Amino acid sequence: MLGETLEESKNLASIKIPPFWIDRPEIWFYQVEAQFQISRISLEKIKFKYLVSQLEPKYVENIWDIVNSKSDTKYTDSKNRLLSLYKESRNLRITGIELGDMKPSQLLQKLKTVATSDISENLIKIL
Repeated sequence: MLGETLEESKNLASIKIPPFWIDRPEIWFYQVEAQFQISRISLEKIKFKYLVSQLEPKYVENIWDIVNSKSDTKYTDSKNRLLSLYKESRNLRITGIELGDMKPSQLLQKLKTVATSDISENLIKIL
């Protein structure tokens, strides 16, 4: 266990986490967790410390009660809180998409990405 902790501590320096992406926090967390996997960081406590150190204060304020708690799952709790606060519903993301400067094929791809597998391709084409 101690060896694992020391190894994870060494790997912290190599992590490069982008600024929090408020528009798509689920993608941001995917990137963060990919960095943790690459660096072989699995301890919840280290993940949490790194998360808090990378967030702007205005976002840390939203998880301040978790920061001060005695929970053993602070990273998971913080992730769930931030996702619940900032992740838009799928319906809102779909209805907010406009063609703008995109080609129709680009719009179709964006709709497919947002809709995931819950909506048929024929319905997306009708939209």
